[in-house]
Amino acid sequence: MIRPISIAEALPVRQSVLWPGHPLDHARVPGDEAARHFGWFDAADLIAVGSLFQDGPSVQLRKFAALPEVQGQGIGTALLTHMVAECRGSGAGLLWCDSRLDAMGFYARLGFTSTGSAFEKRGRPYHRMQLQLC
Repeated sequence: MIRPISIAEALPVRQSVLWPGHPLDHARVPGDEAARHFGWFDAADLIAVGSLFQDGPSVQLRKFAALPEVQGQGIGTALLTHMVAECRGSGAGLLWCDSRLDAMGFYARLGFTSTGSAFEKRGRPYHRMQLQLC
C-alpha cells in the first residue's frame, strides 16, 4: 500500500539504503520539512520511500529508496508511478531527478529522458533525468 508519510517515517529507510553506517540525520536534506514524502508499506513495514520537492512548476524527486530485499519486485516502479500521478494532479509540468548512472535504465523505462552531461556528487557519477508531465 502506498500512502503519504512524514519525514520522520522516511528517514530510517533512506538512511539504511542510501547511507548505511551513517547517523540518521545524515539522510536529511534541506527542504525535507516542506517536501511531500511517500512510502510503500508491506503490512505495517515501510519498505520503500521517495520525496517530492516542489520548485515552481517543476518537482524534484529525491531520496528514492527501496530496501535491498524488495528491490527488483516492481515496488519502486509502482511507487514512482504513484508519485508521477501525484505530480500531474498538482499541476506540475516537469519531474526531474539526479540519477546514479546505474539507475538511469530504471527511470528511462518510466519515460524519463536524460539531459545534460554526467556529473559527480560525493565521488559518485550521476546524470539528470526528467519527465515532462504535460
